[in-house]
Amino acid sequence: MAVSAGYPPPNQRGLTRRGTSITRVSPRTREARAPIFPPPGVPARAFFGSRAACARPSRGRAASFRNSSFALSFCIGVILVTLNNGAVALGRGSQGPSFRTEPPRVVHFTNSTGAIVDCLAEGTPTPAITWTNQEGRVVEQVPGLREALVNGSLYFPPFPASQYNQQVHSITYTCRATSPAGTLLALPTQVRGVVVGEYEVQVYDRLVMAGNTAVLRCAVPSYVREYVTVTSWLHDSSFNIYPSLHGDGKYHMTAGGDLHVLDVGPQDGLSRFQCRTLHKLTGRTQLSTTPARIIVTEAQGSVPPRINERIGRVVVQAGSRVTLPCVAQGHPPPRYTWYRGSTVLSASNSGGGIWNVGGSLVLGSVVYDDSGEYTCVANNTVGETRFSAHLLVTLPLSVQVTPREKQVDAGGRLELRCHVSGHPVDTVTWYKDGQILRSGGRVRIRPRESLHIAPVDPADAGIYQCAATYGTDHAHAHAYVTLGAAAPQLVYKFIEQTLQPGPAVSLKCIATGTPTPHITWSLDGFPIPHSHRYLKGQYVSAHGDVISHVNISSVHETDGGTYTCSAENSAGKVVHSARLNVYGPPRVRPMGQVSAVAGETFSVTCPASGYPLDKIIWKKDGVKLPTTHRQRVHPNGTLVVEQVTRTTDDGLYSCTAQSRQGHSDTQTLTVRVMVPPRLAPLTFPGGTRAGMRAQATCLVQEGDQPLTLVWQKDGRLLDAKLEIRTSPIDPYTSIMVIDRTTAEHTGNYTCVVTNPVRTTTSTARLTVSVPPAWVVEPSSASVELGGTVALHCLAKGFPNPTIVWRKESASGEFGGVATGEGGVAGWENGTLSVSRAERRHEGRYLCEANNGVGAGLSKVVTLHVNEPPWFGVRSQRQQVVVGAAATLACEAHGDTPLKLDWTRDGAPLPALPRYEVSEREVEMGRVSELVVQTTHVGDTGTYVCTASNAHGSFTADFHLMVQDVPKPPSGVAVSEEGSRHITLTWTPPEDSNAPISAYIVNFTPQDVQPSPNGLFGGPREVTVEGDQRRVRLDGLLPATTYIFTVVAENRVGRSQPSQALRVLTQEEAPSGHPQNVRVMAVSSTALKVSWEPPPENLTHGTILGYYLGFKDESETEGGAYNFTTVGVDGGGVTTATLAGLRPHARYSVVLQAFNSKGAGPMSPPSLRSTLEDKPSAPPGHVTCEAVTSRSIVVTWKPPPQRHINGDITGYRVVYSASGGSDGAFGGSEITQNLRATLGGLQPWTNYTVSVAASTRAGEGIPSLSLVCTTDQDVPDAPSLVKAVVSGPRAVVVSWSKPQRPNGRIIRYSVYWSSVGGRGPPNSRDVGHHITHLTLPDLSHNTHQIWVTASTRVGEGPSSGVVTVKPSHTVSAGVWSVGGNLTAAWKEDVSLACGAVGVPEPSLVWAHHDKIIPHSHDRFTVQPDGTLTLADIQREDSGTYTCTASNHHGTDSVTYNLTVLVPPSAPSLHVTETTASSIRVQWSVEDTGGAALEGVSLHYRSAGGEWVTERVDGIHKAYTATGLKCGTLHHFYLTATNRIGTSAASTTVGAKTKGRTPEVPPQFQFITTNSSQATLYLAQWGDGGCPITHFSVQYRRDNSRQWTTVGTEIPPTRTFAVGGLIGGEKYHLRVTAFNSAGATPALYKILTPGHGGGGELRRPSKTQGQMLKSAPVEGVFWGGPYPPPVFCFPGPSKTPFQMLGDPGFWFQILAVSSKFLKNLLLTITTNPVFCFPGPSSNAPTKEVPDGVNTPRTVDEKSALQAREEAYTTVRRPPPAPPQSTPELRENTGAEYSEEELYPYATATFQLQRGSPPPPAPPSPPTHPQQRGQKAFTALVYQPPSLHDVDSPNLSDRESRGRRGFSYEGSETEDYGSVLEPSGGEGRQPAPHHRRPRHVRTRSPAKSGSPKGGQPKYHLTHHQQTLRHPRQPRSPAVNRRYSEGRASIRDLASDAECDLRW
Repeated sequence: MAVSAGYPPPNQRGLTRRGTSITRVSPRTREARAPIFPPPGVPARAFFGSRAACARPSRGRAASFRNSSFALSFCIGVILVTLNNGAVALGRGSQGPSFRTEPPRVVHFTNSTGAIVDCLAEGTPTPAITWTNQEGRVVEQVPGLREALVNGSLYFPPFPASQYNQQVHSITYTCRATSPAGTLLALPTQVRGVVVGEYEVQVYDRLVMAGNTAVLRCAVPSYVREYVTVTSWLHDSSFNIYPSLHGDGKYHMTAGGDLHVLDVGPQDGLSRFQCRTLHKLTGRTQLSTTPARIIVTEAQGSVPPRINERIGRVVVQAGSRVTLPCVAQGHPPPRYTWYRGSTVLSASNSGGGIWNVGGSLVLGSVVYDDSGEYTCVANNTVGETRFSAHLLVTLPLSVQVTPREKQVDAGGRLELRCHVSGHPVDTVTWYKDGQILRSGGRVRIRPRESLHIAPVDPADAGIYQCAATYGTDHAHAHAYVTLGAAAPQLVYKFIEQTLQPGPAVSLKCIATGTPTPHITWSLDGFPIPHSHRYLKGQYVSAHGDVISHVNISSVHETDGGTYTCSAENSAGKVVHSARLNVYGPPRVRPMGQVSAVAGETFSVTCPASGYPLDKIIWKKDGVKLPTTHRQRVHPNGTLVVEQVTRTTDDGLYSCTAQSRQGHSDTQTLTVRVMVPPRLAPLTFPGGTRAGMRAQATCLVQEGDQPLTLVWQKDGRLLDAKLEIRTSPIDPYTSIMVIDRTTAEHTGNYTCVVTNPVRTTTSTARLTVSVPPAWVVEPSSASVELGGTVALHCLAKGFPNPTIVWRKESASGEFGGVATGEGGVAGWENGTLSVSRAERRHEGRYLCEANNGVGAGLSKVVTLHVNEPPWFGVRSQRQQVVVGAAATLACEAHGDTPLKLDWTRDGAPLPALPRYEVSEREVEMGRVSELVVQTTHVGDTGTYVCTASNAHGSFTADFHLMVQDVPKPPSGVAVSEEGSRHITLTWTPPEDSNAPISAYIVNFTPQDVQPSPNGLFGGPREVTVEGDQRRVRLDGLLPATTYIFTVVAENRVGRSQPSQALRVLTQEEAPSGHPQNVRVMAVSSTALKVSWEPPPENLTHGTILGYYLGFKDESETEGGAYNFTTVGVDGGGVTTATLAGLRPHARYSVVLQAFNSKGAGPMSPPSLRSTLEDKPSAPPGHVTCEAVTSRSIVVTWKPPPQRHINGDITGYRVVYSASGGSDGAFGGSEITQNLRATLGGLQPWTNYTVSVAASTRAGEGIPSLSLVCTTDQDVPDAPSLVKAVVSGPRAVVVSWSKPQRPNGRIIRYSVYWSSVGGRGPPNSRDVGHHITHLTLPDLSHNTHQIWVTASTRVGEGPSSGVVTVKPSHTVSAGVWSVGGNLTAAWKEDVSLACGAVGVPEPSLVWAHHDKIIPHSHDRFTVQPDGTLTLADIQREDSGTYTCTASNHHGTDSVTYNLTVLVPPSAPSLHVTETTASSIRVQWSVEDTGGAALEGVSLHYRSAGGEWVTERVDGIHKAYTATGLKCGTLHHFYLTATNRIGTSAASTTVGAKTKGRTPEVPPQFQFITTNSSQATLYLAQWGDGGCPITHFSVQYRRDNSRQWTTVGTEIPPTRTFAVGGLIGGEKYHLRVTAFNSAGATPALYKILTPGHGGGGELRRPSKTQGQMLKSAPVEGVFWGGPYPPPVFCFPGPSKTPFQMLGDPGFWFQILAVSSKFLKNLLLTITTNPVFCFPGPSSNAPTKEVPDGVNTPRTVDEKSALQAREEAYTTVRRPPPAPPQSTPELRENTGAEYSEEELYPYATATFQLQRGSPPPPAPPSPPTHPQQRGQKAFTALVYQPPSLHDVDSPNLSDRESRGRRGFSYEGSETEDYGSVLEPSGGEGRQPAPHHRRPRHVRTRSPAKSGSPKGGQPKYHLTHHQQTLRHPRQPRSPAVNRRYSEGRASIRDLASDAECDLRW
């Protein structure tokens, strides 16, 4: 054990505190190697002297010590006892734990700052610090969130909001300081970690009657309310209102943050209020987001008061300011009266500190006595109302525990008292070492402030704490309880033992007690013998237990006896004895001499050893005892003598121990009888006062010498400082004298007398009475009015003096001070406390201290109550108009002399004659008036009045506002405009110190005559509230210029008007609907609609188009209309065709005209039904049931009503036998019923049945095939029967299965009989799997044999009869019957050849009469004659003959083998396409010999996943539905029979109808203003495929950087591109997307600029019409138009060369006659012509990045381009059209594939199409089929072809299209073209001829290049202007001769018909 410099602490293990000699049994004893130093207070010489004596014994002692372990034990004991004394001395300096830094009660922090909670404790030894949570568990480290530092602090690091942990950041922690003295708890610390987030503070408007009080509250979100306080209010963004006692007469902000506005009037409604808050943790100051206002209302008549603001209970701490709100609404304004109980409260009877502010009661610096019930009564002339509030004033809690330190003996009684001050108190809790104490057992807590423990246990020592709580207030105090004296207790005792001599023995006792007990050992009442075999040890454990032992090595018989251990301390003694029996003869150890005390009982035990002993005899003077009744001898050898006397009991005693064997031993004992000391009572004279003499005499009345007399005071030897004399008079008497007594001499005095047998004491108490003396002498003090002061007065003396305070009255007499009321309190320590000092508390006070000894003490002190300056009104606000005088009156109160000074905005008043200051005296104060004459706006500011006297200074603020009329508003602008309304905004004028009460907006139309009704045309004026900055003006005229001005108004007057603003209103949507709407059905899916425009006066602008709406009225009532857009070209009558409708459905059609501003009303609905069509769905619930073996019944339900598409005229039931059953056939039945019976069928046969419905338009889709089976019937006879002789009397009969089993064969019956026999034939039945039978034991007669087959229905007819005659000669015979046989391709087949004959015949097999050699690689003849054909191929089909022969004859059997193979590859082609479906047909030339079970159709869209459809084998066509519109799809087919699957067909491609979106002209698509462009997305044509989304980009004309507005813009009606700059040119790039692809379009726009005076410009109506007619890309710069630009296709020619070109004039005719004159003029003057060059050199269209145009998408390969450009209809190729070489002459370059005119015939090698799908295993090679490798695709379909005239548009197609899309005629649709997605493909045309077409084509669709070079097409139907490079069709030539043509300008998307 290492020992520090000085001495090790007493709690280190291994050292004893008390005891004589110890050794440490623990192995750690060996570690004590460090040097030992003398403890404090032990002289070094004595310490090291004893140590040296042990280390270097004298020579005389060396012999006895060197070989004795006792010497070592003795030396260690000496050293450790010395050390123990030092340890005890050091232990007296220990100190229990106390907190040097106690954690705060509340710790709040933010997640961005973190926190450290310090907890520092001190004590001796230093206490350990731990933290526990609210559940009492020790807190552990949470990484990143919580850490307990080594110094005891608790650290909470900053943390992200996501790691907030409620178990860490929102609980209560307690710091615990623990030392050996106990555990001390700190105040609980409430920790709150706050995640800082954004929050808003709101103030809401208040509705208040004039003359009443308005209360504004700051609404703080609940999640931050705890940390946010309201610091002030902001009035009109300039005036701050702070908390005050009673406000300024107008505004009063309470301590709680509410703002009371008193006596509200109309002007208050113009003010705006905001609250300012402060976040306590972050320091963030924040204003409420929106200002609040007071809405002042005027009462209609009298209104009784009604209180809206009510509170029930208010709890505040003493010294706080309290506002009890009482705000009522009533008219007349109510009066308020407050009561406390029945006493009316007012400022006059309250002694100050109470104010009534606007009805609310304000209490300043409340005290506990202010608690109680307060009642507010509000009344006026029509009623009264009241409410009560309870005020509870709390005093801070304070706790003291007495006594602070307490030492109590074990078994005693412990009382602790908890003194709690403060109010109220919720709980009082006692703790012991941090654990809650509860009443029960030894612990009693009653009342809760008193703790009683009895009897005290040693474990009761520790730290006791008392904690008092109320709400969040918490106070505690503690006391240290130490254990005084506790009698020893033996916690471990040795036991009795019996043993033989020789072994070692250890006896141990462990004792505990306070003070530390000392253990002594004895043997039979005598000290333990001194022997090297005995070793005694004793030490104190770490827990304070004394451990002592006696070790005996090699025990002898003389060691036996009774061993006793005695533990003793000042509190008592405990003894334990037990015998140690050692076998051996009797031995009695020497006893020597002992003393006995006269008069008491003497006891001695004979120290006899040996075992066993028979008896022990005591004798005195040779006489055996006992001899008297006072003597007793116990069997264990103990002699007891009672009431010992010297005369009879003094002398020589002997003890003899005997055994049964007769052995004995005797020893003698000398007893000397002595008398103990006896003292006379010790007394002091009574009434001893300080300064008197005192003495006491100690007299020993009886007792033997030698006697020792010692004096003690309070248990200790007399202190020389007390100057007490002691004098021995004789050996029996001593006197103690105190010459001059003092208070220090008071105590207990004891005389201690000791002789060899006893120590006796006598004690008396000396009490010295001491007069009072000052500890804290009273002194005069001063206090501010309303403040708190303490007058201290503390005296000492004995007895303790009593402190009494008195106050001088007006008569000069001192009377008692009434404490406990009026703010005066007296404390136990003599202190007089005055809180909320008032004038009445001022005066002279007398403090008296008296204890009855002497005259006592007293002193007079003076308490001065000083009144520093104060103001009745500390803040005022005054408003004056410019030029008026302002008077500011400052009235101050306080002790004189009182000085008043004025400053303005922190500076002295300006030296101006307009500023006048005067002062005057008033009662209890002084008034200073500041008058400002002829005020200016610059006089506005804060004027501060400072009052000062000897006790301080105070200020009052006066806010002067000089108000003027406002400046005119500025920045008048239009923020929103419409056709009949304008929204104006403006900027408020500069502040004129008066809030704007209103804005007046004046506006007048320019150049408009007033209307008769006065609604329009004249000047108008609109008034807007002053807090508004915008106004909406309604009732304007569309497209009219107005002049606007704005005027501001405040309480002073109106401003000048603002600068005039001229604004042009916008157009308005039409208010009339289209006229003369007519609807006509043109097909089953199309309606033709025609109409006339609305009346001119109802259009309100230029009609840009029409919204054509339609809905299916045949389905549900009230459904929504589907709308599409129809453009106009300025004509009158307009037509459109609605396509993709549901057949035979009744549609409602409406129309709306629209202009640039929207659509007008809808026309009345027009109803019309489409024509009938074929049903688009099969009949449902098709079922079949077998009626007989030859008939079945089929039933079904009609198709869904939605898919009937007309009136059903009948049903056709198609049926066929499946599996190729022999004799079975198919057919059909037509019926009008929902049931059909199919007769004439084959029994037990599977029939495939489907049902299709028909209308007048044709037959619809058949139902899915259903397999039905007819019932069983009796079978046919076995087809072949054969009988051959197999032995002399045996015949083998064999047969083949019936050709038509008509069911499941269950047995065969073989019949035979002798020819000519008369009995019945013999028969034998065999199983259905047996086909031959041996008939034995036949006679040598001729026998007839026949065979029948049976099913469960019965036995079938007999087979043919065969005859056979057994004989002894057995010729070769083959009993196998042979016949027709089918087998699957690549399987193994066995052909049996069962032969008989004697001798055994030889067998030969032949195929087609050719003998099969034995070396054949696949044919093998088995030993039994069976021919096995391995891996058969189709060429293996044919006849196989087996011939058996012997020398008696030959026989043979023939098989006809048919090998079945998988079907050949189907031939697949497309027959029909719609927008969402493609119909394909196929044929299979070779079925492989087996019926087709079905086909697998595989298809996918380009780049998509393959989809597989399974189709029954009876079908030859399939329609794939639900396909993407305008998308290329690929198809291939495989066929399957029961043998396998064919190779895949050639992959064919087909495209669903639909094109990429169609670009609208600019005049229909874009409108602009100065800051934005509005895109009318609905103007885009969807190309037949719904538009999915748009992307929009723009750039300025001088920039190359595109700005993306959006890439996923939904197809809404309009979309605005904002943020543009007026007067700038922009490029706008819009791309529309649908399933067919993307179409980009580029537009150029010019945003209009603002003219002077704010006038807005827009194009005129004439310009708008010109814009509609503008060609090419629709570029519009918004200004004057340049000369016309005419672009024509064709080679570069001069204008005059063009004049000679007929094609040129033909194109000229495409222009309306309106422009013909201008055109001719332009040609002769300054025309601009442009001509396209070869397409390879044509510039490409500008396309956004990432957008695949049709051309880029489709130009994958030449073949793929052809697949997308031509149809795949398998038709006979017509004669090629005549070429037109005159047109081809103009071509100077190769044509790209997309430029090929689609009227052509092309032959495609489909084997080289797109990559084929994965193929199944290859079937056998089939012969080349006609047309297999190639077929002709015809693009053009003449109108006469109607062979596939049945398009069935799916619901998805008819519902999914956006906008109106032109739908082609039946001949076009049914001709099924693969429409190219590029711009060069043929456009479908309607089959009817009208002047206009609804769907127009954009430049993107026509492939017009960027350079403005359009290409024109003239097709066979539309007669569209064609490109000169392309050939003219015969139809075109024919139309030319008729004098008609239809021309479409693909650039401007206009089309017209030409006639001549």
